[in-house]
Amino acid sequence: MLSRRTLIVSSGALFLLGACGQQENPSASTKGNKIIFWTMQLKPTFDAYMAGLVKDFTKQNPEIAVEWVDVPWADMENKILTSVSAGTAPDVVNLNPQFATKLAEKNALVDMQKTLAQEQQALYFPNIWKSNQLGNTVFGLPWYVGTNVTVYNRKLFEQAGIQQAPKTYEELAAASEQLKAKTGKYAFLLTMDGGQVLESMVQMGMPLLGSDGKAAFNNLEGKAAFDYWVNLFKKQVIPREILTEGHRKAVELYQAGELAMLLTGPEFMQAIKLNAPDIAKISDVSTQIVGPNGKTSASAMNVVVPSSSKSLDSAVKFALFLTNATNQLSFSKVANQLPSSIQAAKDPYFTAKSPSSDAEVKARVISASQLAQAEVLVPPVKNVDKLQKFIYDELQQAMLGEKTTDKAIASAAEQWNTLG
Repeated sequence: MLSRRTLIVSSGALFLLGACGQQENPSASTKGNKIIFWTMQLKPTFDAYMAGLVKDFTKQNPEIAVEWVDVPWADMENKILTSVSAGTAPDVVNLNPQFATKLAEKNALVDMQKTLAQEQQALYFPNIWKSNQLGNTVFGLPWYVGTNVTVYNRKLFEQAGIQQAPKTYEELAAASEQLKAKTGKYAFLLTMDGGQVLESMVQMGMPLLGSDGKAAFNNLEGKAAFDYWVNLFKKQVIPREILTEGHRKAVELYQAGELAMLLTGPEFMQAIKLNAPDIAKISDVSTQIVGPNGKTSASAMNVVVPSSSKSLDSAVKFALFLTNATNQLSFSKVANQLPSSIQAAKDPYFTAKSPSSDAEVKARVISASQLAQAEVLVPPVKNVDKLQKFIYDELQQAMLGEKTTDKAIASAAEQWNTLG
């Protein structure tokens, strides 16, 4: 999640930092009470933070040695799946719920629900805790989190005669038409390189799967969600790049003054200030856009402990240390992310706001205020990546007029149900 698009993910991303230096070769040999800890693309940006964290942990636990190994985002899924299959997995791993689900399906991860006491589990936001649940198993501990906000161009809004940022998808559709008619600019660009479009459909009330695991989206709510995107596309009030480009394109267009809104993580305000200071000066921030059900989307990163670890107790102890309130707060400050720790989120860094607060501070405070109700809207289920692909492929065909909405959504449901 660290930006949701390279992380989370959603998003990811998402989720995330775009920071990747010279990588070490992941080594999973565990000797004595030494644990191997893998992260996803945190070098070199967070070298100092991680070195300090490991030092603090080993000072408190001198009998445990920790080796930190950073793995590029693009390589992590293959490396962790291979290491688990070969019996050479590290002891603690930084993943996201989607990657971790593939290991949980193989019963390869420690069940934190059985391992931790209730009071330990209660330290994390309940909805974020659930993002690591597959069936009756909780396969990881939440680490850092992101919730989107709406960054908008005040000047374009004024030119279009729009008084405030839209807060619902219904208002977003109306604003999109008004902005295009009055300014010739597009309102926003949600892209299909991550989970944002699918998350928006869930927010609109579209159910994904039934209790039997079969497609539940071929219904009135699902068709309405499909129609929302098809209609905006056919009215030409969202860019055609939705079919081909990623979140980076949306950021570029906003920074160029070609988009009136950027639906993204609060950390992007910092990038806008750096890359487009003139646009940053006329930018403001509002809450995440929601649908009738009021659901707020979150992206999350976690830490998991492979059950093959030779030092399970030490590995769980380190995972808890990494995600405790103190360390989550300090990491949130250096990474410009949100904590999954309830206590850490109460810090004034996330709650203090004054009339003089700039847009970057405002974005952080608004984003953090959404944590209590935010949830990962696309649940960690087997083959979730294929579910998203089926829906996106069919949605694109409907946008292009190659299929009716009814046929597109029925085809996506059939593909999922016959996947086996």
